[in-house]
Amino acid sequence: MGIMDKFSAVEIKTDNRISEADRAFCQRQQDAFDKSGPALQRIADVMMSAQSEQRGILAASQEFYNSYITTDSFCCNEDAVYKAMTERNKTFIFAIVGYFAKSYKVELDKREIMEHLIPAAPQEPKLPWGGYRNMTDDEIDTFKKELNDHKAKVCEYEKCLRSLPLRYEQVVDEIFVQLGGFSFQEQSMNEFLDRTWKCCHSSWNGDKETFEIKNDVLRLPNGCHCDENKWMTYPEPRYELTDDSKTLLDALAYFECGRMDEGRLWFPDLCGYSKTTENFFEIHNMGKIKSIKLFKNGRVDIKFRNATYLQEFAEQYMRRRVS
Repeated sequence: MGIMDKFSAVEIKTDNRISEADRAFCQRQQDAFDKSGPALQRIADVMMSAQSEQRGILAASQEFYNSYITTDSFCCNEDAVYKAMTERNKTFIFAIVGYFAKSYKVELDKREIMEHLIPAAPQEPKLPWGGYRNMTDDEIDTFKKELNDHKAKVCEYEKCLRSLPLRYEQVVDEIFVQLGGFSFQEQSMNEFLDRTWKCCHSSWNGDKETFEIKNDVLRLPNGCHCDENKWMTYPEPRYELTDDSKTLLDALAYFECGRMDEGRLWFPDLCGYSKTTENFFEIHNMGKIKSIKLFKNGRVDIKFRNATYLQEFAEQYMRRRVS
């Protein structure tokens, strides 16, 4: 099967696995992708014509390389345009995959999908060990023929890549393969629960829980770092949550509002990249979490509005492992 054959055999059908909003986004990307190829080809044709004209004018005086149409600040020739025509295949795939990954909070391997949808380049023949010195004349002639055949294949390959008829439906199919049979919502929840479970258990200690429950207080013995700055004249401790604790704050935000990855919105002073001099945070805008306190020894206490909320959170998110 040739490079283009598998694409011409693709049957395009309405995909009911994605929403109308998703389909609208994909169709806009498809339209832009489809029209970019002919547009770039027109640019390449103009540049080739212009360079041919320049050669005809300057070739006699050997001044062609002092080109009037390609300078240090403007390097647009057919090779650059053809490269853009090839690169847009990757851009198209990354745009579709990135949209679904961001929209549904799922992890998707863009590179793997690209490898499945963009044909691999022809393999160049390898010169035997020792080179031509250890080859007979017939072997050298055979090898040179293989090299010429390879160059022709590469030329055809590059030509095909410039007009590869990619379809967003192919990308969506690859995405659902990576989801393993789950819907976007199911896979998003699976990954969310997996992240939360991992931040609450010790992989090197038999998956032992790394938290304690004291009535309505969730205690994280190693939930933060404290830099006491004892070398300063007037030392002022500065606190910073661990990455695991920040992941847990994402889970707390979901427990409160049902939306993922919003810890930074509900706890801006704790989920940022800078340290804080505050160690006690009264939570006024949440109905289930009351306060968070950080200690110099690295402990973090998260106080819930009542013990029932804490037990519900622990069982639904901290102790619920994805099978």
